[in-house]
Amino acid sequence: MIKFLIKKIISVFMNKSLMKKLIITYILIIGIPILIFSFYTFDELSENAKQDTINRANYDLSNEYDSVEKNVYIMRNIINSLEANNELLGYLQGDMHDSKKLIDFKDTTYKQLISLQNSNPTIKQINIFTKNVNVRELWPTFYRVDRITQKDWYKKTIEKNGAEYWNINHYDNDIKINSAYNDESKDLVVSLNKNIEYPYNKLLGISRVTMRSKDFFPKMFQEDIMKSGQIFFVNKEGMDIQTDKNSFLLKNSKFDIDKFGEDIKDKLVYEKGEITYNQGKDKYIILYKESPIPNNYLLSVISLNNVSKGIKKSRLLLIWNSSLLLIVLSIVVYYATKTILKRLYKIINAVKQVRSGDLMPSIEVYGNDEVGVLAHNFRQMMKTIDVLIKESVHKEIMTKEAELKSLKTQIDSHFLYNTLENIRMMALVEDNFLVSDCLASLGDMMRYNMKWNNEFVLLSEEIKHINNYIALMTLRYDFEIILKIDIDEQFLKRPILKFTIQPLVENAVKHGLSEKLRDENGNITISVHTDEEYLYLSVRDEGKGMNVKQVQALQSHIDGNTDKSFGVGLKNVNDRIKLFYGKQYGILIEAQEYSYTKMILRLPNKQEQSSS
Repeated sequence: MIKFLIKKIISVFMNKSLMKKLIITYILIIGIPILIFSFYTFDELSENAKQDTINRANYDLSNEYDSVEKNVYIMRNIINSLEANNELLGYLQGDMHDSKKLIDFKDTTYKQLISLQNSNPTIKQINIFTKNVNVRELWPTFYRVDRITQKDWYKKTIEKNGAEYWNINHYDNDIKINSAYNDESKDLVVSLNKNIEYPYNKLLGISRVTMRSKDFFPKMFQEDIMKSGQIFFVNKEGMDIQTDKNSFLLKNSKFDIDKFGEDIKDKLVYEKGEITYNQGKDKYIILYKESPIPNNYLLSVISLNNVSKGIKKSRLLLIWNSSLLLIVLSIVVYYATKTILKRLYKIINAVKQVRSGDLMPSIEVYGNDEVGVLAHNFRQMMKTIDVLIKESVHKEIMTKEAELKSLKTQIDSHFLYNTLENIRMMALVEDNFLVSDCLASLGDMMRYNMKWNNEFVLLSEEIKHINNYIALMTLRYDFEIILKIDIDEQFLKRPILKFTIQPLVENAVKHGLSEKLRDENGNITISVHTDEEYLYLSVRDEGKGMNVKQVQALQSHIDGNTDKSFGVGLKNVNDRIKLFYGKQYGILIEAQEYSYTKMILRLPNKQEQSSS
């Protein structure tokens, strides 16, 4: 289908005028490289931009990890200091009944807690919720636990049995007290919650340290100006995903955070890594790293569509501008080419005059450029044609004379054949049968040679000619040449190019068997086999054979790389076969030194010629 389409396009192009061909070629030569360059260049830019974005996202993710690690350390230290404060534990147990102890606690331990909170500017609140109903509340730090018992985070903290519970990105509006310290906050916070147990694992209350989410996750809530990725915090157990709901990624794309959680829950298996993720037609790169909070991950989600959007826009702009420029230049080239080709059209008109019979038309085109040279050579060509026509007439006359001489030669050959026949009869009368048989074979060969009214003969006639040749050649040697014909009857009626086998047999006798015939008989086998496309006619002699280099040299000579050390008989046969059958046919050689030589005629396995 593709080949047919290409041929159709080429055919349509070749039928266009020279002017249109030049314009089309110009557009292809200029336009295609521009397109290839733009796509290649912008693909490189897109890949570089993608890699730069990934590098920035990796950097941001590492910074976010460092920030979270530092904040976790600060919040854990505060929790640990609360658990180790004996005065605090005593207060929660209700040991301070008198006013003096209570005042001392408020002036020392309580102020230390307030100072601890103030000395860490990122800490929003430090809260302690006591189960002891006899303990007085000291806001904004100490509260009774019944204020939060219905809260989900309280229940999860209790379930941890003394382990820490992190509550990520929630609003800190749990305690409803009319106070400037506890007004409703619109800031998301991260809180670390833990049971306070003393002594002997007795639950005294819950400690809580709270930090604004913007301080805990600085990169997560930072505006993504460079579009280098949005930070997510993912709890792997419940696939609870936290991020900035007002981020560019969530507000300006159709990113489904719930589907995202389902798709990646089984892919967070290493300490860190990179994931390619598709959601609909949108493509993303996800970088992840295990967070300092156990069983939680920090993710950076990069939208590749946002990365390549600007580059695609620039590429489209370049293509449009290039196309417009190409159209303008094509119009300019069209009129410039039309002016140049005006003289060429005059030459075309002269050619039409020649076609109509005027061999010496007038061409008023001169100059040293290509068109002027073409006109000059056309005039010279017509003069040469005039001379060649006169020579052709002269050659035709000479050919007729050669035919008459050939006819005379044929008559002389008939005279010689009749004379040989008379001598053969005399040999028979004298009972000299060897001479008689040889003269019969020679006569048959002469008759075969004179019969040349067609280039093709039946294979059986060519084999008969070979038998006569072998009969005569046997007289030259001490031992007999044994000819074996291994050809199926169906092939004997096939037409074959005349005198194609005899040179092969002659080569087998002279170069293959001549030395062997001094001491013993020599075998020559002629056989035929076929496949779907070719007929292979082989002439094999069991003579001295050839080595690989000799075979390659002879094959090269036969195929046209003439070597004067070889004769021209086999080469002529090969040339005739290619001339009449086609270039894919000819002579092939196989040989083994001191063993055999096989000459193979590769011919078409079909009957298109006929002898007459």
